[in-house]
Amino acid sequence: MGTCRVGIVTINDDTNYGNRLQNYALQEAVRSLGWEPETIRNRPPAWDRALLAPRLLHDIRKDVVGFTRRASTRARERVQGSAVSAPAYLERRRTAIREFARTRIASSAQVYSEMPADHWADRYDAAIVGSDQVWNPTYRRAQGIDFLDFVGESRRIAYAASFGIEHVPGFLRSRYRTWLNGIPQLSVRESSGRRIVADLTGRDVPVVVDPTLLVDRSAWDRLIAAEPQILPVPYAVRFFLGQPTPEQDAWVTRHALDTGLEVVDLHALDQERFADVGPAGFVAAIARAEVVYTDSFHAGIFSLLYRRSVVLRHRFDRDPRWQELLSQNGLSTRATEVGGLQSIAGVDWAAVETQRDLLRSTSAAFLRGALESSAVHAG
Repeated sequence: MGTCRVGIVTINDDTNYGNRLQNYALQEAVRSLGWEPETIRNRPPAWDRALLAPRLLHDIRKDVVGFTRRASTRARERVQGSAVSAPAYLERRRTAIREFARTRIASSAQVYSEMPADHWADRYDAAIVGSDQVWNPTYRRAQGIDFLDFVGESRRIAYAASFGIEHVPGFLRSRYRTWLNGIPQLSVRESSGRRIVADLTGRDVPVVVDPTLLVDRSAWDRLIAAEPQILPVPYAVRFFLGQPTPEQDAWVTRHALDTGLEVVDLHALDQERFADVGPAGFVAAIARAEVVYTDSFHAGIFSLLYRRSVVLRHRFDRDPRWQELLSQNGLSTRATEVGGLQSIAGVDWAAVETQRDLLRSTSAAFLRGALESSAVHAG
């Protein structure tokens, strides 16, 4: 039997550094185990019509005030046109991310929806879903592709799949239960996901590391080796996906100034200066920074990987991804003078990296065993 081919299902997002980097890392981990990985190009279709009414009722019951406000905003924008225009250099950033995907990620020639399910079933000896928030219905609209329903059950693997939510909505529980029970080799990225799976199916599944931590740091060193220095002077990286409060914004500006650092704002796409930075440049910028200010999960991962000081801003009241990352690395945070900003400093890096190596080893063992099991059934 020749090299086995594995299809990777994940979010295809040309606006998101972390998504492309975890996709690349999972690909490289699979390739290192002797498989031929290919990411299946896909876009989530519209919601299943049978779910529209239950979803509407769920949204109203969950947050009637917020739902009413959002509905009013959407109605107003349909009449007046959206008042919020895209950042001036968003397309430049998308181009940089697309170029990384084109040159670094082996992707299918066709988009998933363009071909019948049999095409994909015949193409792969195994299929992996993960990582990222592939099971978050807000992003993916509860689709069978994200649970690998296009291949036989014995060929389905979930690696570090994330729900991105604390609970599956009631109107989706039955579907999720069926889909999850159809994946024999199943792992999740957060303990909250483990609890969801246990609640829905009674199964106890392993928590594994994000793919960006599944590969050794040397893989990232090679990726960024040719990246130019983003600034010739000591600098701090600022990368906030959410909107800081004025107080938080002022604190970050003052902190960088007090430490004598220029600020590289990688999310300021209304400015041209760093618009062309792609995923590899993102990693390089963090790896060479003095301090990183962020609310991004993957910016946090690379900051810790390269022993950078981190000031963390929580975008949500509870973020299971950050909670898991801090717990896995045995880290705690210290409050700053401004609410919502916490620092990670004074880290025992040797202890962190010993723990990380252990987690990487057990995670790699899960992936290896899952692929070997699929190969047996494919053969």
